[in-house]
Amino acid sequence: MHYFDVDAQWFVGTDGSISHHDMYDYLHFTRAGYRKLAEPLLEEIQTLLKHFATADLTLTDENSTDAADQCFLLY
Repeated sequence: MHYFDVDAQWFVGTDGSISHHDMYDYLHFTRAGYRKLAEPLLEEIQTLLKHFATADLTLTDENSTDAADQCFLLY
């Protein structure tokens, strides 16, 4: 399990206000607000998947020529 820390500075300005462009009612995200949240989250997910695939590839039998064996752990 991984915890993704959302930095409040992504949504709170230097004066302490929240832009209505990010949260139209200052509670629910707008499309732009979700984009600010999703972009760093996507980077984190891609990094985790890269590490996951690398770990799974090290578990395969390097001497096997069977394509099913080589692809088995990639899901």
